[in-house]
Amino acid sequence: MTRRSIRLAVAAVAVAGLTGTVALPAMASDGYDATVAGQSNFRPLVNLATSSVQSVDVVNLPANVGLYVLHCKVPADPRQPPTLCDASDRALAYLPAGGVATPAVSIPIKVNGEFFGTDPNPTAAPTAGASVDCRADTGNPRATACAVYVLGAGRDSANPAYLRVFPTAFLPVSAQRRNDSAIVTLDGSTVRRGTTPKLSADAKVPFSVTLASGLTPSVSADNCSIANGKITALTNTGTCIVRITSTGGRTYKPLVKTQVFRLRK
Repeated sequence: MTRRSIRLAVAAVAVAGLTGTVALPAMASDGYDATVAGQSNFRPLVNLATSSVQSVDVVNLPANVGLYVLHCKVPADPRQPPTLCDASDRALAYLPAGGVATPAVSIPIKVNGEFFGTDPNPTAAPTAGASVDCRADTGNPRATACAVYVLGAGRDSANPAYLRVFPTAFLPVSAQRRNDSAIVTLDGSTVRRGTTPKLSADAKVPFSVTLASGLTPSVSADNCSIANGKITALTNTGTCIVRITSTGGRTYKPLVKTQVFRLRK
């Protein structure tokens, strides 16, 4: 799924319930609710594997209301909207608004214990993001580092009636862990570390990335397009920066790597 612009105007909602009991606002009038893996609002998802697909089950979603589902780092002030969310493949789910009410629907979302987090709703220039380890000790045994957020889309993004929050707790990993690494291949040849290969505008060149961990990387780029195993320069001057990230796993730490290409005619 391509990343969408998401309005996360949830600061007015008492997300402090992540660390204790909270009085929730009234639900939508027609009995809307959302659960994850059978857990209700503010109930933690525990003993999660490093990476797994969870089912978000929605009932009685009114007409003309869409939903977003994200896995994010819980802010230092949990009443504020999250600014580091997982935007990797299948980790961001979007249910578009329909013209009629939806009695029941299941939305799959990939929940990663480690991810490269970015701001889903930047208010200024895009931020660099940061690696997130959801197993990090919060210093509060009743709080978790990360949570799955379900919230309304578009004009309903600030409507607390559609907000649901599910703290996530993951199984531990090995104490001795390796860093993940990436091999970038361009036109059949491995790109050596520190080099900046050239790309010609509009020429589709075979391109691939493989990770030592065997995980599937998330790859994005500016001034280039990457699709169907090929990379294409979109301009004939400047550079193309390709960002490669991995979620990490039981023995590998998350990877954040950039590869620069020079663009020419």
